[in-house]
Amino acid sequence: MTKQWVLVTGGSRGIGRALVEELATQWNVVFTCRSNQPQNAEVIEACAGLPGWVESCICDGCDEEAVNRVAPDLLARFGAPFAVIHNAGITLDGLHIQQTGDNWRQVMDTNLNALFYWNRHLLPAMMAQGEGALVLMSSVSGVKGNIGQTAYAATKAAMIGMGRSLALEVARFGIRVNCLLPGIIESDMTDAIPAEALKALRKQIPLRRLGKAHEVARAAAFMIGKDSCYMTGQTLILDGGLTV
Repeated sequence: MTKQWVLVTGGSRGIGRALVEELATQWNVVFTCRSNQPQNAEVIEACAGLPGWVESCICDGCDEEAVNRVAPDLLARFGAPFAVIHNAGITLDGLHIQQTGDNWRQVMDTNLNALFYWNRHLLPAMMAQGEGALVLMSSVSGVKGNIGQTAYAATKAAMIGMGRSLALEVARFGIRVNCLLPGIIESDMTDAIPAEALKALRKQIPLRRLGKAHEVARAAAFMIGKDSCYMTGQTLILDGGLTV
């Protein structure tokens, strides 16, 4: 088993949990979560029989001081990560004219500023290592408008711009940067949608179904793995044809 490790932000549930479980079949994984909750232990238990070890780490990525404490500790313990998947994010949907300043800033801090806080610690170590990959978990909302998601869409579109520029900056150090844009993925939120509304939603998707978290995880694994070693600065859309 390789000693390389991968950081997954927001890995205790949903797509994040699927990422941890998929990546632990090939790499060691550290995942972050905002608080000590039962889901953390459940993820670790689910990965117990996999080749890679898995560890949870309490850190709210939008708290700059928390990242300033945690990131150096991870580097001291494990060295530079092989890859970082910036997955943590929130929506806080609401019409633009009704959104509060606090909600707007919370979405910006969680979805965008946290990437900067982590990167400025981890990227220099990865650059010195001479290899690595970053995956920015964007969304089709970053390229396709969605009512009530001006803040969320703004951060996801910003990830695409950040990813393309950052890819140019770090390519000479052997580091690749790509964005993954999931569409509508099965989750607790979609489970709560009324049957008729869910049926109408599926009709908007050419493949006539919602995506699954493990499908997103497998795409992310490809994006950090050797099979995509000549891919950088790109956006991979995984949405069943929704944005075609």
